[in-house]
Amino acid sequence: MNLNFLNKDLTGKTIVFTGGTDGMGKIAVTKLAKMGAKILLLGRNKQKTMEVLNELIQTTKKQNCFYVPCDLSSQKSIRNAAKMILDNCPKIDYLINCAGMNAGERKLTEDGLEMTWAVNHLAPFLLNQLLLDRLISSAPSKIINLSSATEKSGHIHLNDIQLTKKWSTFRSYTQAKLAMNMCTRKLAKELENSEVTVNALNPGFIKTNLLRDLKGWESLVGIPYMFFFASKTEVGANRILNLALSDEFNHENGKYIYEEKIREPNPEALDEELVNKVWELSKKQVGL
Repeated sequence: MNLNFLNKDLTGKTIVFTGGTDGMGKIAVTKLAKMGAKILLLGRNKQKTMEVLNELIQTTKKQNCFYVPCDLSSQKSIRNAAKMILDNCPKIDYLINCAGMNAGERKLTEDGLEMTWAVNHLAPFLLNQLLLDRLISSAPSKIINLSSATEKSGHIHLNDIQLTKKWSTFRSYTQAKLAMNMCTRKLAKELENSEVTVNALNPGFIKTNLLRDLKGWESLVGIPYMFFFASKTEVGANRILNLALSDEFNHENGKYIYEEKIREPNPEALDEELVNKVWELSKKQVGL
């Protein structure tokens, strides 16, 4: 990967970023701030998010990084965050949905939705929709949704999207990431006549805290495997920035980027009838 994009001057650019308080998201946000971008960092934990923002301000010597309270498991919180952003940002150049989670057990959100589905799919889906008009008026602009290689093993359980009958960490996560890829492609079609692009990125097998909530054998196997075989966190951060900033991807829209190359996603993501059903279901679940 050519890292020339890391020398870009992002002064005057506004970036909305989720999942930037640790791991590759934190490294990506730090690099973006150093390039001069204005950062709006969404976070559930105020203390943790403010610690990151203070580090960025000390590093860049600029008061150009801001905290947006947001719990991605709560649609009310997402809507409040979007309103705060729209009230304070006349333009948005990049929306990067980096946040993700793996639940160790089946849980429901305050909205009555399965947690992994809500955080990994519905949260970015809703945030994208709420900020879309501002992204369009700010064009050219970009949306990046962080996906996963595991989407290839995913399946949309339309008759039991909440996985009430047969839930597992892997089944719930892969379904959510597949749905994200599906809706990325659908949104791209809706944006064809604008200068907004939206793509899904699998950053690779990267050292992250994504497995911290696993339990039992999944924890015993998954965490050591990641420790020994996953790529360095900075590799994932650079792949996020490569998609956001490299001229190579300026005109790509609705694509699934596997690390640094465009690949075909799970065949279900190419099934237009199924994609439309997931899109309409997602809209209904978030009240749009």
